[in-house]
Amino acid sequence: MEKLSILFLNCLFILLCSCRQHSQAQPAVDCSSRFVQDSLVRKYIDSGANKLPNMYNNPAWQLYCDSIIAICPDVAAAYQLKAVPFIKNGEYEKAFALNDIAVQLDPKGYTAYRGFLKCIFTRDYKGAIIDFQKAAQFYPRGYEMDHTYPFYEGLCNLELGNYPDAEQNFKQDIFIQTGGKKDQNPHFNTLLYTGILYYEMKENALAKEYLLKCLQAYSQLPEANYYLAMVYAREGNATLRKKYLEIARQSYKDGYRLNEDNIYYVNYPHEIKLYEIEQALK
Repeated sequence: MEKLSILFLNCLFILLCSCRQHSQAQPAVDCSSRFVQDSLVRKYIDSGANKLPNMYNNPAWQLYCDSIIAICPDVAAAYQLKAVPFIKNGEYEKAFALNDIAVQLDPKGYTAYRGFLKCIFTRDYKGAIIDFQKAAQFYPRGYEMDHTYPFYEGLCNLELGNYPDAEQNFKQDIFIQTGGKKDQNPHFNTLLYTGILYYEMKENALAKEYLLKCLQAYSQLPEANYYLAMVYAREGNATLRKKYLEIARQSYKDGYRLNEDNIYYVNYPHEIKLYEIEQALK
């Protein structure tokens, strides 16, 4: 760590000296310049932190982020990146303190990301909805982590039991993804959660429609098979109930999951575990 600290100070000194203006009255680095901010991120993150062994779990990760902040304290990306290890390790209080700074510095760039963290990691569903609605004012058809803002609002309203709102959210999500074209398919997790919503609403026909569409895109998805089995159980169809539960169990054992990047760090809404499948098979 001592060697890393010396390296940080040396790099900082060299950068400040190289950027020094002719007039001492002017700042050495124009921190208001997007070019300068992006250059710092490229230097310390793209060419530095991202090449570390174990990346986020490497102590030097924080040092690289702090290097940017020491030079230009108003680089929003530095705070967001500094928070990533805390998010992955479940230290949410530390993470949100940093992400709040990122949002203050660059609301267009980081409000939706904070909403994603609230929805998926801390289950602050009401707070997440507020963030996504604010983000939509900047980008009406914006995406975060491969999904539209209405997708996350739909998850939040599903978990809050606001089913009519969730239904409208998922319809909007599908429209943004497909442009209203019936021959275009939305993301399979959109189909999954829409099916789960209708299952919760006891709309069996619609639940089956969306879950079967989901399975057409991703036949091994354990959750889609599990919830489809639950619909058939409700209808008293023991044969199809058992069929889809067995597919869910085998798919889970074979390693199939929701296919979301952050599933290794947190459970997604309505995500199932193997013991739930096996209990349902008894």
